[in-house]
Amino acid sequence: MERQPVLEVIAVDAADAKTAEEGGADRIELVSAMSEGGLTPSYGVMEQVMSKVSIPVYVMIRPHSRSFCYSTDDIQVMTRDVRMARELGAAGIVIGALTEAGEVDLISLQSCMAEAQGLGVTFHRAIDVSASLTETLKVINKLGTVERVLTSGGKRVAPEAMLELKQLQELGQTLNIAVMAGSGITVDGIQTLVQQTGITEIHMGSGVRSEGSFNYPIDPHLVEEAKQQLWFASQQFMDSSAMSSGPSDGGLVT
Repeated sequence: MERQPVLEVIAVDAADAKTAEEGGADRIELVSAMSEGGLTPSYGVMEQVMSKVSIPVYVMIRPHSRSFCYSTDDIQVMTRDVRMARELGAAGIVIGALTEAGEVDLISLQSCMAEAQGLGVTFHRAIDVSASLTETLKVINKLGTVERVLTSGGKRVAPEAMLELKQLQELGQTLNIAVMAGSGITVDGIQTLVQQTGITEIHMGSGVRSEGSFNYPIDPHLVEEAKQQLWFASQQFMDSSAMSSGPSDGGLVT
């Protein structure tokens, strides 16, 4: 299944979200506490962001940064947060949960999914610390409600995991679940990543901010450039794939 290129940008407030949309971002991942790796934003921030932009907003559902293993109390909080995100107008949620053994915590996720009620779902980078990237992707797909996984290929940053990302992308195509690459991606690195992995959903944070840091605001020009690079690289990849899979009889089509 051929997918359109998608640029997702991390936002922590309405100003970020509006700037990302202005630059041409296709989707927002709304989070708080990026110093903690991204936690659930407040209901006030959710409401304000959803009222300020027209592009889809996916809300991070993550109550703490200690691990991706959650207690019964944690799940109750997450379930409530999913409900609020839905009621406040989110297009989707970003969520993940693992057992102590590093496997997908299906019971906890299913509790949260029951509140999603049709929202889009991204399984976040909990996959990167799971026991097996490929097995985790297969299990996530069995949930039937997850559209995509966000991953750095199990490495600290995505540009260090081209082989792993390519393998996940190929498996994702077989399962019909999208693979979105994130972490450490810069505008200059988009073309190489797309060409080497075939992934055309890109997740960017500090890479589209001034000074390359979450201490500075989103630069709409960097977002625009990232979008252009993604579309160009995706078109090149699709063209090269079409050529390599074309007829072998001199190009004749009968």
